[in-house]
Amino acid sequence: MAEQYLGHVQEQRMEQSLTPQMLQSLKILQAPILDLQTMIREEMDQNPTLEREAPETEQSVDFDEAAREELREEREIGELTELAEWDADFRNNREVRTQLDDDQYQFMIDSIEGSASLQEHLLEQLSLAGLNPRERAIAEVLIGSINDDGYLQLDLEEIMDSTPDFPEELFERIITVIQGFDPVGVGARTLKECLLLQLEHQGKGQSLEAVLVRDHLDRLGAHQYEVIARAMHISLEKVKELSKTVAELDPKPGRNFTTDKTEFVVPEVTVQKINGVWTVIQNKSPYPRLFISLKYLELLKDKTTAADTRKYIREKIAKSKFFIRSIDQRQDTIYRIASEIVRVQEDFFEDGVSGLKPLIMKSVATLLEVHETTISRACSGKFMATPHGTFEFKYFFTTGIAQADGRIISNAAIKSALADIIRTESKRHPLSDDRIAGELKEQGIDVARRTVAKYREQLKILPARLRRQA
Repeated sequence: MAEQYLGHVQEQRMEQSLTPQMLQSLKILQAPILDLQTMIREEMDQNPTLEREAPETEQSVDFDEAAREELREEREIGELTELAEWDADFRNNREVRTQLDDDQYQFMIDSIEGSASLQEHLLEQLSLAGLNPRERAIAEVLIGSINDDGYLQLDLEEIMDSTPDFPEELFERIITVIQGFDPVGVGARTLKECLLLQLEHQGKGQSLEAVLVRDHLDRLGAHQYEVIARAMHISLEKVKELSKTVAELDPKPGRNFTTDKTEFVVPEVTVQKINGVWTVIQNKSPYPRLFISLKYLELLKDKTTAADTRKYIREKIAKSKFFIRSIDQRQDTIYRIASEIVRVQEDFFEDGVSGLKPLIMKSVATLLEVHETTISRACSGKFMATPHGTFEFKYFFTTGIAQADGRIISNAAIKSALADIIRTESKRHPLSDDRIAGELKEQGIDVARRTVAKYREQLKILPARLRRQA
């Protein structure tokens, strides 16, 4: 998933110290809309040369040559370009971009309630874990794959295929480190592993409760207490006592970091079909137009202004220019990524999830001539409104399984087909994983039974014997 990130970062980036401007640019690129709004407000509070509206007398400021010399900050701009490897020039010809209706946008803003981020909580602990740069890079990828419930949703086989230089043992060791973080049980790949981690934390790793979870979790879920009692050679009362202890464990350790209320997201872009062409429309409503203050430019050009004041103004204007350009580059990067997603995933926009194609960030990074880390940061927390719903950018990046005829079907499309099969099955005679694999094959999707079982578990769907209803 992140070969360039895991390799290039540790070899070239880790030894470089990031300037405050670089760090600010990274934060701007990665920030979702609401966070960016906060950053803009804070920057305006700290920098008087930054204004949110154009001066009434002029729509743009025309600098004379002397002012250009005073304001030239080639080194800082060079650092920004090198950092993210963004294109030097913005594209002149783009599809039309419109804004959300103001009332619609305000409704979404008013409906959003802030909540703590599980990923941020884990990254804070990661900084204290004492890992080397190589291990930390891997850990960041893994943490980015932990869902809101606290489970690691990462196919280790798939990431091993894309990062052959990193042994499986290294990934497993880093997963173990993350599983030692708070909240207890985070980083588990299955419910069983999550519960066992919590028992281990309580000093019950070798207890009867651990045996119950490790060997009889399915039976416990089906309340087959007598069967469990015979298998464990303990009394029925003891089984019920143990089950109460297990019931007190948290099956979703990450949920305390998310809000229980419905959360609305503000999309960065909307995709609509215009004149028969799927078109990316960028949402610019949340962003105020930022300008350099004309008043401070005049003070800078005024030769009677004190030297220390001129120095102060130059520094603040340079920061304003860098801040404005960073936001412009963020918008441009997001637009280009969205356009590439629409180009590759056109079948999705026509037909829905069944049309999703395999797509990895590395291929988009190569096409746009930026680092894979730039793609990852730009997609983080960014959403796209489509005719089929609103999706996070990362939703469109998925691997796939090769078929005998040369086709590659995305994991998301396979999971969708699998869920549809189970949704329409007989409740009295649910399908086994083998039968589901057969149904998928009839639809032209050839996958192994173990793959069906893995995807079913990832979808939090019980096995056939536990889905059966009288």
